[in-house]
Amino acid sequence: MQAAKTRILVKPLCGTERGNWLNPTLITSLIAMSHDQRFDVTVEPAFGMAPVDYARNTCVATARDRGFDWLLMIDNDQAVPVSLLDIVAEAGPQIDVVALACGIGSKDGHSFMLNADFIRDKAIGNFMGISKAGSGVMLLRNSVWRTFPKGPWFVTEQNNDELRSLKQGEDIFFCGLCCAAGLQLWTHRMGCGHLKTADITQFAVPPRR
Repeated sequence: MQAAKTRILVKPLCGTERGNWLNPTLITSLIAMSHDQRFDVTVEPAFGMAPVDYARNTCVATARDRGFDWLLMIDNDQAVPVSLLDIVAEAGPQIDVVALACGIGSKDGHSFMLNADFIRDKAIGNFMGISKAGSGVMLLRNSVWRTFPKGPWFVTEQNNDELRSLKQGEDIFFCGLCCAAGLQLWTHRMGCGHLKTADITQFAVPPRR
């Protein structure tokens, strides 16, 4: 008897909250993943969900309630490798969460850095241990919702000041939750791109007088 295929739910986060836009490399990857015969893949956009912690918690709850083995959440501005499901194929049982590293702006606004905090000398094959990372591309094994049967899994925390300033994002909260419970967080050498739009006014040519 043939073993059942691993069930994977792919949820690209898109819609009004994200500019009604999917970048072309992501579309190519979604098509490729939907035709990958190694797995039972379902692609369902998380469309128009806001705020972002509500969107992510809805994705996890859907994967839990429908009995998926993996949840792949992808932001619309991520340039995802076509072979993204190769990461799932590589992942041993100790791989609970994978967050692909990508570039982000630094706090000073003048430089760029990777969105992951690496753990020195912790690696398994192409996987590198991390303590936290952004959630632009995040792969969750069902061990996450088995460990935490009920959410919220993602929470945006604010400081108790007059501006209600950001304390930490929903992705950092999630990473802390996982680490406290002993779940293993990783990134992968594959990485991904992070696309941003530009102000085109600077390129406009003013009319001649």
